[in-house]
Amino acid sequence: MQVTGRFAGMNRRQSTWMLHFIVLIFGFTGILGKLISLEAERLVFWRVLLGGGLVWLWLTLRGNTQRFSRKDIWKIALVGCTAAAHWIAFFASIKISNVSVALATLATTPVFVSVIEPLVHKRRVDMREVVLGVVIIAGLVVLLWGPAPTGAMIDLSAYYNGVGLALISAALAAVFATFNSVLVRSHDSANLTRVELLSAAFVLAVLFLAQGKGLDVEFWSVPTEDWVWLGLLATLATAFAFLMSIEVMKELSPFTTAVAINLEPVYAIALAALIFGDEERMHGGFYLGAAIIVGAVFVNAWLKRRARLRAEDQA
Repeated sequence: MQVTGRFAGMNRRQSTWMLHFIVLIFGFTGILGKLISLEAERLVFWRVLLGGGLVWLWLTLRGNTQRFSRKDIWKIALVGCTAAAHWIAFFASIKISNVSVALATLATTPVFVSVIEPLVHKRRVDMREVVLGVVIIAGLVVLLWGPAPTGAMIDLSAYYNGVGLALISAALAAVFATFNSVLVRSHDSANLTRVELLSAAFVLAVLFLAQGKGLDVEFWSVPTEDWVWLGLLATLATAFAFLMSIEVMKELSPFTTAVAINLEPVYAIALAALIFGDEERMHGGFYLGAAIIVGAVFVNAWLKRRARLRAEDQA
Protein backbone atom coordinates (compact mmCIF):
# COMPACT_ATOMS: atom_id res chain seq x y z
CA MET A 1 0.00 0.00 0.00
CA GLN A 2 2.95 2.30 -0.57
CA VAL A 3 2.04 5.47 -2.40
CA THR A 4 3.42 4.95 -5.89
CA GLY A 5 2.25 5.44 -9.46
CA ARG A 6 -0.99 7.40 -9.68
CA PHE A 7 -0.87 8.66 -6.10
CA ALA A 8 2.85 9.46 -6.00
CA GLY A 9 3.67 13.16 -5.91
CA MET A 10 0.09 14.43 -6.07
CA ASN A 11 -0.21 18.14 -6.77
CA ARG A 12 -2.30 20.47 -4.60
CA ARG A 13 -5.51 20.05 -6.61
CA GLN A 14 -5.22 16.23 -6.66
CA SER A 15 -4.45 16.25 -2.94
CA THR A 16 -7.56 18.34 -2.31
CA TRP A 17 -9.79 15.92 -4.24
CA MET A 18 -8.19 12.95 -2.49
CA LEU A 19 -8.72 14.65 0.86
CA HIS A 20 -12.46 15.02 0.24
CA PHE A 21 -12.72 11.37 -0.85
CA ILE A 22 -10.96 10.40 2.38
CA VAL A 23 -13.39 12.58 4.34
CA LEU A 24 -16.29 10.69 2.75
CA ILE A 25 -14.69 7.43 3.90
CA PHE A 26 -14.13 8.88 7.37
CA GLY A 27 -17.81 9.83 7.42
CA PHE A 28 -18.67 6.17 6.94
CA THR A 29 -16.35 5.25 9.83
CA GLY A 30 -18.89 6.51 12.36
CA ILE A 31 -21.53 4.25 10.81
CA LEU A 32 -19.21 1.25 11.07
CA GLY A 33 -18.43 2.15 14.68
CA LYS A 34 -22.11 2.01 15.52
CA LEU A 35 -22.64 -1.27 13.63
CA ILE A 36 -19.74 -3.04 15.38
CA SER A 37 -20.81 -4.42 18.75
CA LEU A 38 -17.35 -4.28 20.38
CA GLU A 39 -16.69 -1.53 22.92
CA ALA A 40 -14.47 1.36 21.80
CA GLU A 41 -11.14 0.08 23.18
CA ARG A 42 -11.34 -3.39 21.57
CA LEU A 43 -12.78 -1.93 18.38
CA VAL A 44 -9.78 0.40 18.01
CA PHE A 45 -7.33 -2.40 18.89
CA TRP A 46 -8.60 -4.58 16.05
CA ARG A 47 -8.76 -1.56 13.75
CA VAL A 48 -5.10 -0.61 14.21
CA LEU A 49 -3.87 -4.21 14.32
CA LEU A 50 -5.62 -5.27 11.10
CA GLY A 51 -5.00 -1.96 9.33
CA GLY A 52 -1.33 -1.84 10.31
CA GLY A 53 -0.89 -5.50 9.42
CA LEU A 54 -2.32 -4.93 5.94
CA VAL A 55 0.03 -2.01 5.31
CA TRP A 56 3.01 -4.04 6.56
CA LEU A 57 2.04 -7.00 4.34
CA TRP A 58 1.74 -4.73 1.30
CA LEU A 59 5.12 -3.11 1.93
CA THR A 60 6.77 -6.48 2.55
CA LEU A 61 5.43 -7.96 -0.70
CA ARG A 62 6.77 -4.94 -2.58
CA GLY A 63 10.07 -4.96 -0.70
CA ASN A 64 9.56 -1.39 0.46
CA THR A 65 9.72 -1.64 4.24
CA GLN A 66 11.85 1.08 5.79
CA ARG A 67 13.91 0.96 8.95
CA PHE A 68 13.69 3.80 11.46
CA SER A 69 16.15 4.93 14.09
CA ARG A 70 15.24 4.22 17.71
CA LYS A 71 14.67 7.94 18.28
CA ASP A 72 12.28 8.16 15.32
CA ILE A 73 10.45 4.98 16.37
CA TRP A 74 9.56 6.57 19.70
CA LYS A 75 8.26 9.73 18.03
CA ILE A 76 6.22 7.81 15.44
CA ALA A 77 4.83 5.42 18.06
CA LEU A 78 3.74 8.32 20.25
CA VAL A 79 1.87 9.90 17.32
CA GLY A 80 0.28 6.52 16.54
CA CYS A 81 -0.90 6.15 20.13
CA THR A 82 -2.36 9.66 19.96
CA ALA A 83 -4.34 8.63 16.87
CA ALA A 84 -5.57 5.51 18.68
CA ALA A 85 -6.65 7.57 21.71
CA HIS A 86 -8.50 9.92 19.34
CA TRP A 87 -10.38 6.95 17.84
CA ILE A 88 -11.20 5.45 21.23
CA ALA A 89 -12.74 8.72 22.42
CA PHE A 90 -14.57 9.08 19.09
CA PHE A 91 -16.12 5.60 19.11
CA ALA A 92 -16.92 5.86 22.81
CA SER A 93 -18.82 9.08 22.06
CA ILE A 94 -20.82 7.34 19.33
CA LYS A 95 -21.71 4.41 21.58
CA ILE A 96 -22.68 6.64 24.52
CA SER A 97 -24.69 9.14 22.45
CA ASN A 98 -25.03 8.71 18.66
CA VAL A 99 -23.29 9.36 15.34
CA SER A 100 -24.75 12.85 14.95
CA VAL A 101 -23.56 14.16 18.32
CA ALA A 102 -20.08 12.65 17.96
CA LEU A 103 -19.42 13.83 14.41
CA ALA A 104 -20.89 17.30 14.90
CA THR A 105 -18.72 17.92 17.97
CA LEU A 106 -15.64 16.56 16.19
CA ALA A 107 -15.95 19.56 13.85
CA THR A 108 -14.14 21.62 16.50
CA THR A 109 -10.81 20.02 15.47
CA PRO A 110 -9.59 23.08 13.47
CA VAL A 111 -10.06 25.25 16.54
CA PHE A 112 -7.52 23.11 18.41
CA VAL A 113 -5.25 22.99 15.35
CA SER A 114 -5.22 26.80 15.10
CA VAL A 115 -3.75 26.87 18.62
CA ILE A 116 -1.40 23.84 18.45
CA GLU A 117 0.07 24.25 14.96
CA PRO A 118 1.67 27.69 15.52
CA LEU A 119 3.36 26.35 18.67
CA VAL A 120 4.76 23.28 16.88
CA HIS A 121 5.78 25.05 13.67
CA LYS A 122 6.96 28.16 15.56
CA ARG A 123 4.92 30.61 13.54
CA ARG A 124 2.61 33.45 14.44
CA VAL A 125 -1.06 32.76 14.96
CA ASP A 126 -2.96 33.46 11.74
CA MET A 127 -5.94 35.64 12.61
CA ARG A 128 -7.84 34.24 9.61
CA GLU A 129 -7.62 30.81 11.22
CA VAL A 130 -8.86 32.22 14.51
CA VAL A 131 -11.84 33.85 12.80
CA LEU A 132 -12.62 30.67 10.87
CA GLY A 133 -12.35 28.73 14.10
CA VAL A 134 -14.95 30.99 15.68
CA VAL A 135 -17.20 30.49 12.63
CA ILE A 136 -16.82 26.72 12.95
CA ILE A 137 -17.77 26.85 16.63
CA ALA A 138 -20.84 28.90 15.70
CA GLY A 139 -21.72 26.30 13.08
CA LEU A 140 -21.22 23.55 15.64
CA VAL A 141 -23.60 25.22 18.10
CA VAL A 142 -26.28 25.58 15.44
CA LEU A 143 -25.69 22.07 14.09
CA LEU A 144 -26.01 20.52 17.54
CA TRP A 145 -29.54 21.91 17.75
CA GLY A 146 -30.39 20.04 14.53
CA PRO A 147 -29.97 16.27 15.13
CA ALA A 148 -32.94 15.07 17.16
CA PRO A 149 -32.93 11.37 18.07
CA THR A 150 -36.39 9.90 18.43
CA GLY A 151 -37.49 6.47 19.49
CA ALA A 152 -34.26 5.44 21.24
CA MET A 153 -33.95 8.90 22.78
CA ILE A 154 -30.67 9.55 24.60
CA ASP A 155 -30.88 11.28 27.95
CA LEU A 156 -29.06 14.50 28.84
CA SER A 157 -26.30 12.66 30.68
CA ALA A 158 -25.50 10.51 27.64
CA TYR A 159 -25.72 13.56 25.38
CA TYR A 160 -23.26 15.66 27.38
CA ASN A 161 -20.90 12.71 27.94
CA GLY A 162 -20.95 12.13 24.20
CA VAL A 163 -20.12 15.77 23.52
CA GLY A 164 -17.31 15.71 26.12
CA LEU A 165 -15.69 12.59 24.66
CA ALA A 166 -15.97 14.01 21.13
CA LEU A 167 -14.24 17.22 22.26
CA ILE A 168 -11.40 15.13 23.68
CA SER A 169 -11.28 13.25 20.38
CA ALA A 170 -11.11 16.54 18.47
CA ALA A 171 -8.20 17.81 20.57
CA LEU A 172 -6.29 14.54 20.08
CA ALA A 173 -7.00 14.65 16.34
CA ALA A 174 -5.45 18.13 16.21
CA VAL A 175 -2.32 16.92 18.01
CA PHE A 176 -2.04 13.92 15.70
CA ALA A 177 -2.53 15.94 12.50
CA THR A 178 -0.01 18.59 13.50
CA PHE A 179 2.80 16.25 14.51
CA ASN A 180 2.15 13.94 11.55
CA SER A 181 2.61 16.93 9.23
CA VAL A 182 6.14 17.20 10.67
CA LEU A 183 6.98 13.49 10.37
CA VAL A 184 5.73 13.16 6.79
CA ARG A 185 8.31 15.70 5.61
CA SER A 186 11.17 13.29 6.26
CA HIS A 187 9.57 9.83 6.20
CA ASP A 188 7.64 7.69 3.72
CA SER A 189 3.91 7.90 4.49
CA ALA A 190 3.25 4.15 4.05
CA ASN A 191 6.00 3.20 6.48
CA LEU A 192 4.83 5.88 8.89
CA THR A 193 1.35 4.36 8.77
CA ARG A 194 2.74 0.88 9.42
CA VAL A 195 4.68 1.90 12.51
CA GLU A 196 1.98 4.21 13.89
CA LEU A 197 -0.82 1.65 13.66
CA LEU A 198 1.16 -1.36 14.88
CA SER A 199 2.70 0.66 17.73
CA ALA A 200 -0.80 1.63 18.83
CA ALA A 201 -1.91 -2.03 18.66
CA PHE A 202 1.07 -3.11 20.78
CA VAL A 203 0.47 -0.44 23.43
CA LEU A 204 -3.25 -1.29 23.63
CA ALA A 205 -2.47 -5.02 23.99
CA VAL A 206 -0.02 -4.27 26.83
CA LEU A 207 -2.62 -2.08 28.55
CA PHE A 208 -5.26 -4.80 28.25
CA LEU A 209 -2.89 -7.34 29.81
CA ALA A 210 -1.83 -4.93 32.56
CA GLN A 211 -5.49 -4.29 33.42
CA GLY A 212 -6.11 -8.05 33.60
CA LYS A 213 -8.80 -7.96 30.90
CA GLY A 214 -6.44 -9.41 28.32
CA LEU A 215 -5.77 -12.49 30.48
CA ASP A 216 -9.24 -13.80 29.60
CA VAL A 217 -9.24 -15.61 26.24
CA GLU A 218 -12.85 -14.53 25.64
CA PHE A 219 -11.75 -10.89 25.72
CA TRP A 220 -9.91 -11.36 22.41
CA SER A 221 -12.82 -13.01 20.61
CA VAL A 222 -14.83 -11.09 18.03
CA PRO A 223 -18.50 -11.85 17.24
CA THR A 224 -18.87 -13.36 13.77
CA GLU A 225 -21.19 -10.61 12.57
CA ASP A 226 -18.56 -7.97 13.43
CA TRP A 227 -15.87 -9.32 11.11
CA VAL A 228 -17.40 -7.90 7.93
CA TRP A 229 -17.64 -4.42 9.43
CA LEU A 230 -14.17 -4.73 10.98
CA GLY A 231 -12.81 -5.78 7.59
CA LEU A 232 -14.19 -2.63 5.95
CA LEU A 233 -12.97 -0.51 8.86
CA ALA A 234 -9.45 -1.98 8.68
CA THR A 235 -9.00 -1.89 4.90
CA LEU A 236 -10.87 1.07 3.44
CA ALA A 237 -11.34 3.31 6.48
CA THR A 238 -7.96 2.66 8.13
CA ALA A 239 -5.17 1.29 5.90
CA PHE A 240 -6.14 3.24 2.77
CA ALA A 241 -7.69 6.37 4.31
CA PHE A 242 -5.09 6.72 7.06
CA LEU A 243 -2.24 6.34 4.56
CA MET A 244 -3.68 8.81 2.06
CA SER A 245 -4.53 11.33 4.78
CA ILE A 246 -0.82 11.41 5.62
CA GLU A 247 0.13 11.66 1.94
CA VAL A 248 -2.02 14.74 1.28
CA MET A 249 -0.29 16.51 4.18
CA LYS A 250 2.71 16.88 1.86
CA GLU A 251 0.70 19.45 -0.14
CA LEU A 252 -1.93 20.71 2.31
CA SER A 253 -1.48 22.42 5.67
CA PRO A 254 -2.81 20.80 8.87
CA PHE A 255 -5.37 23.59 9.25
CA THR A 256 -6.65 23.20 5.68
CA THR A 257 -6.86 19.43 6.21
CA ALA A 258 -8.69 19.81 9.51
CA VAL A 259 -11.20 22.30 8.10
CA ALA A 260 -11.97 20.03 5.13
CA ILE A 261 -12.54 17.17 7.54
CA ASN A 262 -15.42 19.23 8.91
CA LEU A 263 -17.41 17.89 5.96
CA GLU A 264 -17.28 14.55 7.76
CA PRO A 265 -20.29 15.37 9.99
CA VAL A 266 -22.33 16.29 6.92
CA TYR A 267 -21.57 12.99 5.20
CA ALA A 268 -21.86 10.90 8.35
CA ILE A 269 -25.09 12.39 9.69
CA ALA A 270 -26.72 12.10 6.27
CA LEU A 271 -25.61 8.46 5.98
CA ALA A 272 -26.72 7.75 9.56
CA ALA A 273 -30.16 9.23 8.86
CA LEU A 274 -30.53 6.95 5.82
CA ILE A 275 -29.32 3.82 7.64
CA PHE A 276 -30.67 4.30 11.18
CA GLY A 277 -33.76 6.37 10.42
CA ASP A 278 -35.44 8.40 13.16
CA GLU A 279 -32.70 7.60 15.65
CA GLU A 280 -30.48 10.03 13.73
CA ARG A 281 -33.22 12.32 12.39
CA MET A 282 -32.20 15.92 11.64
CA HIS A 283 -34.11 19.18 12.05
CA GLY A 284 -33.66 22.40 10.10
CA GLY A 285 -30.95 23.60 12.49
CA PHE A 286 -28.67 20.87 11.20
CA TYR A 287 -28.78 22.19 7.65
CA LEU A 288 -27.97 25.72 8.80
CA GLY A 289 -25.07 24.49 10.92
CA ALA A 290 -23.81 22.28 8.09
CA ALA A 291 -23.98 25.24 5.69
CA ILE A 292 -21.88 27.35 8.08
CA ILE A 293 -19.25 24.61 8.38
CA VAL A 294 -19.16 23.91 4.63
CA GLY A 295 -18.95 27.64 4.02
CA ALA A 296 -15.92 27.81 6.32
CA VAL A 297 -14.31 25.03 4.25
CA PHE A 298 -14.68 26.98 1.01
CA VAL A 299 -13.70 30.30 2.59
CA ASN A 300 -10.53 28.68 3.93
CA ALA A 301 -9.71 27.20 0.50
CA TRP A 302 -10.35 30.55 -1.20
CA LEU A 303 -8.21 32.51 1.26
CA LYS A 304 -5.34 30.02 1.03
CA ARG A 305 -5.48 30.03 -2.78
CA ARG A 306 -5.55 33.84 -2.95
CA ALA A 307 -2.59 34.11 -0.57
CA ARG A 308 -0.64 31.53 -2.59
CA LEU A 309 -1.33 33.30 -5.90
CA ARG A 310 -0.30 36.64 -4.38
CA ALA A 311 2.95 35.12 -3.13
CA GLU A 312 3.65 33.64 -6.58
CA ASP A 313 3.02 37.01 -8.25
CA GLN A 314 5.45 38.73 -5.89
CA ALA A 315 8.14 36.07 -6.42
